[in-house]
Order: sequence, then structure tokens, then C-alpha cells
Amino acid sequence: MTKRREPLTYQHTLTGVASLIGWDRCGAICGVSERSVRNWSDPDCEIEIRMIDAERLDRAYIEHGGAYAPFHRLMSLRLELAVKEAAQADMARAAADAAKESGEAVAALIEASMSPDAETRRRARKEAEEAISSLTCALRAVERQEALGV
Repeated sequence: MTKRREPLTYQHTLTGVASLIGWDRCGAICGVSERSVRNWSDPDCEIEIRMIDAERLDRAYIEHGGAYAPFHRLMSLRLELAVKEAAQADMARAAADAAKESGEAVAALIEASMSPDAETRRRARKEAEEAISSLTCALRAVERQEALGV
């Protein structure tokens, strides 16, 4: 039975390269046995392809008529996804912080409206400034997501 190799994995990409140029040729290009290359493509094996070998196979894939560099494309896609995920997490953190700071500011402002105490007004001013700062950070997070097209 053939093992399932998930998309966007090095194992899946290697299997695609080998289907074009052959497992034995992959081994020869990388200076390892065919069995070693097959192990690199096995999701249950702990050993994976080295970057230099991925580059070598990208070159061979293109030389054998491939239209792109498969490992380069895979890495680019994975990194792009990671950047977008980080931007989304950044937005969530910024929203949580803005909600917290805004709530504290509103509470402090309500308290200051009912108290003539200078310290209470100072605290309200401080909380309002922190809320404005957190909302400004949230705006930057929105702009980063827009720039990334998330």
C-alpha cells in the first residue's frame, strides 16, 4: 500500500520530483542510495532531505523539463503561510490588548467623573493614553494584514 504524503510537505514534493526524474537518479544527484531518497520521502521516517540536496533536485527537475523548482516553491509557500498566520495572531493579540486597555480606560473615566480627586483623574488620563496606544498598535496590525493581503 502506498503511504499518503500530505500536500505542502517535503515528502510529497520529493515524490513528485522522483516521479519525473526517477528515484535512482535522485540518489545519484544527491550522492546517496535510492533507499536513502525513498526514506526522505517517507513521512514515518525521522530523516529528511537536506537543503543542498533539495536545491540539487530542483535544478535536475528543471533540467528534465519541469516548469519550476519544486522545493523552492514549497519553501516559499510554507513561509508565506507562516507570515500570514503570524499576522493573524498579531491581530488577535492586538485586539485583545485594545479591548483590555479600552475597558480599563472607560472604567477609570467613569470613576473620575464621579470623583473630584486629582489622583483619580490622573489615573483616568493614564488609562486613556494606554488605550489610545493599544488602539494605535491594533491599527498597525490591520495595516500589516492589508499589506500581506490576508
